[in-house]
Amino acid sequence: MIWLLDLDNTLVGRAEAFEAWASGEVDRAALGPADLAAILAADEGGHGSKEALARVLIARLGWDDDVPAAIRRFRAGILDGVRVYDGVLVTLDVLRRAGHRVAVVTNGTSAQQRGKIARCGLEAHVDAIVVSEEEGVAKPDPRLLEVALERLGAADADRRQVWMVGDAAHADVAAGRAAGTRTAWVSHGRSWDGPGRPDVVAPTTREAIALAADMSAALSASPPGAVLG
Repeated sequence: MIWLLDLDNTLVGRAEAFEAWASGEVDRAALGPADLAAILAADEGGHGSKEALARVLIARLGWDDDVPAAIRRFRAGILDGVRVYDGVLVTLDVLRRAGHRVAVVTNGTSAQQRGKIARCGLEAHVDAIVVSEEEGVAKPDPRLLEVALERLGAADADRRQVWMVGDAAHADVAAGRAAGTRTAWVSHGRSWDGPGRPDVVAPTTREAIALAADMSAALSASPPGAVLG
C-alpha cells in the first residue's frame, strides 16, 4: 500500500509545540489565561492566517516587532519545541519493511516544514517529502497528492491502495477524497461532524494507520462483491 501522511499534528506535535511556546511568552509578559486563549484561538491549530496571528501576538504581548518579524519569532518557537509523536518512527519503519511506500505531504513553507522534519529525524523514515510551497499547490487541492504519488513512482496506482492520513478535515480528508484515495482522520479525541465520514477515524496516527491497514487487508482477502462490516 501507499501512505500519504500529513506532517503537523499527524506525525509531529505542532499544536503542542505552539501552545508550550505561547504559554511561556504569556508568562514572561506577566499576562493571564485570557491572553493565552486569544493567542491560541488566533492560531486556529496552525490553520489560521499567520499575519493575523502575528498581529494578535504583537498586541497581546507588547512586542515591538513588525508582522514579518513576529512570524519569524513564533515559527522559531515552534521549531524549538516540536517533537515527533511517540511510536510514529517505529510505525513508519514497519510499513516500509513490509514493502509499503510512505510520503509526507504537508502544507507550509519549505523552511518551516523541512525544519520540523529535520528536527524530528523524519526524512530517514519515509520515501518522499512533498511541501506545498515548493510545488505551488496546497491541500485540499489533490494535485499535491498527485505530486507525492509521482515521487513514489506510483502515479498509476490503484487509489484503493492509497491512504491519505491527516488531522485536518478541510485539508487532508478533503484532498484525499478529491484524489480518490482512502482517507484516515486523526481525531485527537474530536468527533467527526461533517458530511461523508472518512474511511477510518482514530484518536492517534498510529491507531489510524493500524485500522487502515486492517481494513485494506480485509478488503484484499474478500471475494469480489463481498460486503464487509
